[in-house]
Order: sequence, then C-alpha cells, then structure tokens
Amino acid sequence: MRDSSNQIMTGRFVKMWQNDESSITEEMSIGNYRITRKLAVVGDGWLHVTTRLESENPKNIHSFSDRFSFSQNPDWSYAPSIGGFIPDAYYKAPVIMYQSNSSAFAIVPDLNHLNKENLERCNHFMSLNLPEGQLLSVGYAPTKLVAHSVYAENKFGTWNPDTNLENSYFLLLTDEAEKQQAYRRIVRLHWDQFGRREQVYAAGQQAGNTETHEQKLTLWDSWRPVVWEQETPKLWLDIPLADGSLGGGVKTLRWGPGPSVYLSSWFNSMRTAFGMALYARRTNNSELMELAAQTVNLALKSPGIDGAFKCIAVPVKEDQSVVWGAGDGNGGSTGEGFLGYDMSWTAYWLLRWHEAGLPHRDGILAKCRDLAQFFIDRQKQDGLIPTQFNKHGAVREDLSRMVKAETGSVALFLLQLYRQDPQQQYLNAAERALLFLEESVIPSRQWYDYETFWSCSPRTIPYCEITGQWPANNLALSQTVEAFLLAWEMTKNPQYLETGEAVMDYLLLYQQCWTHPLIGGFESKVALLGGFTTQNSDAEWSDARQSQIGNMLMDYYRATGKTEYLERGIAALRAQFPISPYENVAHTGYGSRPSTPKYVGRVAAVEPWFSYNRFPEKIRGVSSFHWGTGSGMAGIEMEEGFLRDAVVDVAASRGIGVNGINVTDCKIDKENIYLKINSPFQWKRKPGIIFHNINGGDRFRLIINDKDSGFYTVKEMEAGVSIDIFQ
Repeated sequence: MRDSSNQIMTGRFVKMWQNDESSITEEMSIGNYRITRKLAVVGDGWLHVTTRLESENPKNIHSFSDRFSFSQNPDWSYAPSIGGFIPDAYYKAPVIMYQSNSSAFAIVPDLNHLNKENLERCNHFMSLNLPEGQLLSVGYAPTKLVAHSVYAENKFGTWNPDTNLENSYFLLLTDEAEKQQAYRRIVRLHWDQFGRREQVYAAGQQAGNTETHEQKLTLWDSWRPVVWEQETPKLWLDIPLADGSLGGGVKTLRWGPGPSVYLSSWFNSMRTAFGMALYARRTNNSELMELAAQTVNLALKSPGIDGAFKCIAVPVKEDQSVVWGAGDGNGGSTGEGFLGYDMSWTAYWLLRWHEAGLPHRDGILAKCRDLAQFFIDRQKQDGLIPTQFNKHGAVREDLSRMVKAETGSVALFLLQLYRQDPQQQYLNAAERALLFLEESVIPSRQWYDYETFWSCSPRTIPYCEITGQWPANNLALSQTVEAFLLAWEMTKNPQYLETGEAVMDYLLLYQQCWTHPLIGGFESKVALLGGFTTQNSDAEWSDARQSQIGNMLMDYYRATGKTEYLERGIAALRAQFPISPYENVAHTGYGSRPSTPKYVGRVAAVEPWFSYNRFPEKIRGVSSFHWGTGSGMAGIEMEEGFLRDAVVDVAASRGIGVNGINVTDCKIDKENIYLKINSPFQWKRKPGIIFHNINGGDRFRLIINDKDSGFYTVKEMEAGVSIDIFQ
C-alpha cells in the first residue's frame, strides 16, 4: 500500500484466526486503515483471496495491492501483455503466472468483484517482473495510456477509497501441473468462474447496435435478410476478368485506386461467400448463390505464376482493367509479389466450398493442386513453409522466417486438400510443417505472423526481459490449432489431437470470459463475452477473428465431446453481433479519440485516468464487411444445422442457448429432459432445439418450462425439433 506521495506505508500485524477447516483470516493495521485478508481453499490447487481495506476516514492513496514472489527459477512465465504492467484494459482472460517443471504459481483477478463503481474509482492491475525476483502483484493503482494499447502506472495519480474496498483474486499453487501447460488449469477456471455464469443470460448479446442499423436486429431471423439480402447486394463490387466473365465480392476500401475485393488473411471474401452460399442453398436463393459464385470465379482466375496467385482485385472504371495486389499479409496491403498466408487461407475456403458440394466448383481442385505444388517445391529442410515471395515466386527467406507461425495456415490448406485429394505428398509436407511448429514455435510461444509486427500495434522482435515473453499474435495460431485437429482426423495419430487441444487451450488465453463494465454502449451487460483479442501488445476487445475461432471451437467439441468448447464456441460466434459493423471495440483498450476518419488509429492519453470509456461510440472502427458483420454471419451459417436455436449435450446434461435463447437449467434422467428456457426477444416461429451425444434410450420426454412437450425419438432429437415455447 502506498500513500498519496507514492511512498510505502508501514503497519503492523494484528492477529490471525481460522474461520473453518478450509479458510483463515489475518488482520493488519496501517495508519488509520484496518486490513483483513481471507484465504480460502476453493479447489485442487486453488485459493481464493480477499484483501479488504477499511477506514472510517479514508485519505487519498496511490495504490493498494498484494505482492508475491515465486521462489523457483521459472521455465516460462505468462502475462497478457509484454512490458509487465497489465491494467484491467487487458483483462480478457486475466492471469499472471510462473511455472517451473510441475510447479506453478498464478494470480487470476476475481472478475466478479470488479464492478463499475470500483473501476471508476481506480484501475485494477496485475504486474509481473521476472528480473526483480519473480515478482507478481495484483490490486488497484492509477493507470495512464502512453501509446497505442500501451499502458503504464500513473505514478503521480492518487485516489480515495471512499468506502471499504476489496481486492479479490484466485491463487494457483500446485506442484502437479503438466510441464509448460499450467495455463490449461487457468482457462478452465476462467470459464467455470466467469464465462459460464454470464452465458446463462447472454441471449441479449446478439442485439444489433441501433446507431448503425435502421431496424432493431435481434434473432438471426432479422440479421440474415439485412446482411445477405440487403447489405451484400448494395455493397457488391463486380470485377471484370480477362475471359469476359465476372468475379466479385462485397467491396473493401483499403488499397489501390478504388474499392477492391480482398482474398486475404484478414478480410477474406471467400470465407464470407461460403457462408452466404450456405444460406442461399438453404433458402433456395439463386441470386445470392450466383453472387457468391462470383467470388469463387475471382479466386480461380486470379493471375499469378507457378500456382501462386494475387489476393486483391481493384477494378478501374475508366478502362475496365483490374489492378491486382499480393494481399494484406504485411499489415498494410501490398501489390508486389505473393503472400503465402493469404493464398493458403483463400484456397482453404475454396476447398470448403468444394467439399460442401456447392455449385460452380469446377476448377477448384486444379487451382489448389497448383498452389500446393508451389508451396511443396519451396518448403525448407526444417519443415518451414515460406509465405513471403517476390514477383518471380522466389522465397524471401528472412521475412518468411520472421513470420514463421504462418506455416500453420499453409499446413491447414495442405491437409484440407489431402482430405479431398489424398496424394501422399500433401500429407507429408503438412506433417513436416507441423513438426516444425512443434519444435520451433510452440515451446517458445513465438507466435510470429505479419500481424505481430506490422499491424496497428507494430512491434519489433526483441524478447521482453520483464515478462520473459516474446511478442506474440493469435491469427496464425488459430489456424495452427485447426491444422493439428485436421491432421488427427486424417491420420488418427492421437499425438496430433493432444497437441491441438493444448494449443487450443493456449489460444483461449485470448478469449474474453466476461464483459468489462466500463466498456459500454451496448444493450446487453454481457455483450463482450466470448470475443477474442489479438496479441500480447494490443488491447482491443471482440476482434472479428472471433467468428472463425468460434467455428474452430465447434470442431474441437465435435472431436472431443468436451462441452466447454461448445459453450465457448457459441459465445465466440455470437460476440461479433453486438459490435457490428465494427471490427472490434475499444480498439486501443481504453482512451477516447475523435471519431472522424482523419483520426482513425490515433490515440492520446485521457485525463482523468479512469475516464477511458466515457465515449464508447468513438473507439470502434470499421475496416471491412469481411472483418465484421459479413464474417460474423458466415460463421453462424456454417453451424446452423449443428446448433439450431438451442443445443443440448445429453451425456453432459448441458443446454446452451444459441439464437436469442437462454437455457438456465438442464436436468436429465432416464427418460426425461427438463429445460428452463427464456428469451428477451419476440418470436414469430417455433424455436428449434437440437440434441447431441444421446446415450441410452430410444426416446425422451421433453419438459420445457414445466410444460410437457411430449416424447421424441432419438432420431428426431438428433435432427432437431421445433417446439412452441414462447406462444
């Protein structure tokens, strides 16, 4: 505890007592403050700590925190941000941790105690300092914004506790952690203590922002016609191709002499077109299907050499020509050369289109075979697959090694191609690539892709001595997670699934397990649940990548049957809609800035230090339909048949609302399934409920909101049943 001059305040120990068999309390006195600290055992290796500050006449102070030191020499350490000082701006899945072999020590702030009143009084923070004795701190201290998404302690800031104040957190103390993987216990705690509790009443999360939509959007029933049938045709851009045919996509305003269509790793029109085509097929909408097919045509006929191809198309109205660009894989779009990340991600979605049996798929396998050969011919001896190429197709070695995690995206493409065209060379190259990632990326957590270094939060490659971490990003990490799963599906080698799950759980350190109470402007109090941030040097919330990671989480649920992945996947898929059409919210974490386009990307410190979100509508940005509303809706379409409006995992007795529904209770006995369901929205049809992992019995009686809805066969339940719940 420090006084208003930032000097340490000294005090005395008063007493300690045992509350019960699992908790103790200690009392201290510092000046006119009484401090009590309660420690309670709450699980295997977990303690819950609450340090309470009390005074009848509180004075201004600088900080109030608890500090610890890890006594062992750590093998690795983790903090959500490089730099060592982590304010609540970074509290998406907050933890600071040291691990040495099987011993681990970690602090997780109790987010249930971080309410709006306390955070407006003073920022909460964690800090981790490896060189100064493996220190860890957690508590309250003033914070200031010093650069894009970079914060520091405001050493001159003071504040008044006003009333009794509690600093609550969880401590992990264990000598039984899996080597290098204590974080897996932490992400379980995040969801058990915070995420699952919010998800029970998260149906209202998907309500649209009334500032940006003419009508109130709630259920997917209202989103779909606006996104696919209104916005898509309105924003469509035709691309005249050399053979006289048309390519196209919803336009992006980013590079070149005018509006463009992107087939890149950030704003991929092919993924959006795939989602739109699924919707068009389900609704028999031939016009939308033909538009989606234009994007396929664009990708198939994009020019290049030796199988490589361009990933940006910009039509020039004056002469009906097209300016082609390499893609977006260097943080800012580039014209020259070829970008392997963008090409492989586009080709992956071409293959998904082909696998789904959608029309206009002729030529997809040939295009993808040519690209695969391009990569295989250039794969390095250690397994790295380069992703940076000059205009002649030659490898840019230094840059490719700098963004080495992008190898994961190419491996994913090769495995998807092998799935549909089982040539051994595709599997061999992909397995060599995964071995490279296991040896050169995963152990050191050097998740380097272009966004790590050249995005709106640019960084250089140096190691952070304070936190013991390299700069890291999660874009290529997410595709690597999917690649390991697909490798397991293709080979049935259990090591691939084991590694994939471990890396998926690491990815979950970027998923929001709560909604920060000072990031407002939403109709739902849980609007940010399930969204994803980006890297350990950026602070935005609910970035649009959350939709594609949501699909990956669903894939892991289908492979493992673990319902946490199902719950997290649903939360990620829904997280795009409260912020649409924006690509994220709180783009710099906190800090208002002018909202005019001239100032996009600029940020300045705001005083007083706690007023970071007084103007939430001014801290969001729109970059592309394909990194926002369109990509979010595409993710929903991919899971429509599997999730419906609500989903029940019968074996786990777990029900989860999907489309505007809260499932607040789920109980199952030998022949009955009891559900409690509500919705904040008006329904004009019967909600559909689908059931998975049904073990035992030929039929079940559904009792919903204490009403007998009758018996259904297992076959009917697995296909989904529509029940009149809200009429």
